[in-house]
Amino acid sequence: MTILTTVRGSASPLFANQGALGCGDESLRICYFKPSRGIVLHEAMKRLCIQFDVLIDPCMGSGHILCYLFDVLIKVYEDYGYSARDAASSIVENNLWGLDIDERAAQLAYFAVMMTARKYDRRFFRRGIQPHVYAIPESNELNPDALAYFINGNPKLQEAMDTLITDLHDAKEYGSILNVTQVDIPALYARFDEIRNDVNLWRDAALNQLLPFVQCAQALAQKYHVVVTNPPYMGSSGMGPKLSAYVKKNYKDSKSDLFAVFMERCGEMITDDGYQAMITQHAWMFLSSFEKLRGKLLSHDLINMAHLGARAFDEIGGEVVQTTSFVLRKSSVEGYKGTYCRLIEPTSQQGKEDMFLAGENRYVADQSNFSKIPGSPVAYWVSDAVIKTFDSPQIMDYSSKVCKGVFTV
Repeated sequence: MTILTTVRGSASPLFANQGALGCGDESLRICYFKPSRGIVLHEAMKRLCIQFDVLIDPCMGSGHILCYLFDVLIKVYEDYGYSARDAASSIVENNLWGLDIDERAAQLAYFAVMMTARKYDRRFFRRGIQPHVYAIPESNELNPDALAYFINGNPKLQEAMDTLITDLHDAKEYGSILNVTQVDIPALYARFDEIRNDVNLWRDAALNQLLPFVQCAQALAQKYHVVVTNPPYMGSSGMGPKLSAYVKKNYKDSKSDLFAVFMERCGEMITDDGYQAMITQHAWMFLSSFEKLRGKLLSHDLINMAHLGARAFDEIGGEVVQTTSFVLRKSSVEGYKGTYCRLIEPTSQQGKEDMFLAGENRYVADQSNFSKIPGSPVAYWVSDAVIKTFDSPQIMDYSSKVCKGVFTV
C-alpha cells in the first residue's frame, strides 16, 4: 500500500500505469496503488504521495509501534524511488509522531526511533533531525519569567500561550485524551526562531522548557491520517478523582474503561477518511455499558478485525485479557462489508497466527446488520437467517409459545 485514494466511477488517469492492489465497489472505490517497476515519479508527486501522510501512536510506550511503522514506511518510500537514506530523514521529519505521559518511556521511544533511522542511514545522527516523540508536559510548573520573556508583550502570543497553559494544566493526569485548542502554532515557532540567537538570561529556559511544551501541544491539537496504538486498560474504579471527573465530563459514552476512552479519542484525532488501528479488550463489542460507544464507532466503516480472544500473547496467561485488533476508517460507505477473522479458539499465540495465515474462520459482514440486533453487538459471525429473524416485523412471541421451564417449590 502506498497511495490511498478515493475514486468515483472509473480509475483516475493519474494511476493508469500503476497496479491496483485492492478496490471496493464501482460507485466509490478505495484503492491502494503501487508503482509498476521502471516508472519514475516526478519529485512533486513523491511528496504528494508520501510526505503528507502523518501517523501517530498516542500511547507510544517505548516506541515498538513507531519502529514497526518506520520499517513499513521505508518500503513505501523505496517503492517511489527514494533511497533508504533520504527516506529515513523524511519519515522522521514528516511522518511519525508519538506521545506518552511517562518521561522514561519517551526517552526510550526517542532512542528506538533514532536507532531505527540510523539502521537505514549511517550518518543520520549528524543531520540534526529530531523525532516528533514527546512526553506530555504540564503547564503547572512553567517558569513565569521565561514565559514573560518569550511572550515579550505580544497580545497574540499571550493569547495562544494562555490557551495552551489552560488546556495542559495537570496534563499528566489525562495524557493523550486531552483536547487541546488549535492556536497559531506558526507564530509561536517564529518567536522561538527569533530568540534562538538572542542574548538573554531566560533564553535557554524558554527553548528548553517552552519549546517542548508547544511541540507537544501541536501534537495533541493537529489531525492525523493514521492513528495506531495499544491503549492502556483501566476500569473507572481504578481512575483517580481528576481523571474520573474529566472522563465523565468529556467521554460520557466510553467512561467505563480507559481503553474505550482512547477509542473515542483516536477517532477525534484522525482526518476525514483517516484510519485508526487499535488492539483493545473485546468487551466493547458486546457489553451494554459500551452500547452508545458502539453506535459512534459503527457510524464509520469497520474495515477489518482480528478477534483474538484470550491468550493472544504468550506473555499474558489466563482468560482475563481477551483482545481484538481492528481498523476503522472515518468514512461511511453505505452497505460496507468488513472482513473479520475469528481467532478465539486457538489457545496460544502461535495457534492464532497459524489460523490467521491459513485464512480460516473468516467472515464478511455488513456492519449495518449489527444494529438490527438488540444492543447492536458486533456479531459478525451471525448468519443471514438470524439477522432476518431480528429484522422481521413479526414479534417472536407470536410465532413461539412461551412457558415456564423446570422449577422447584
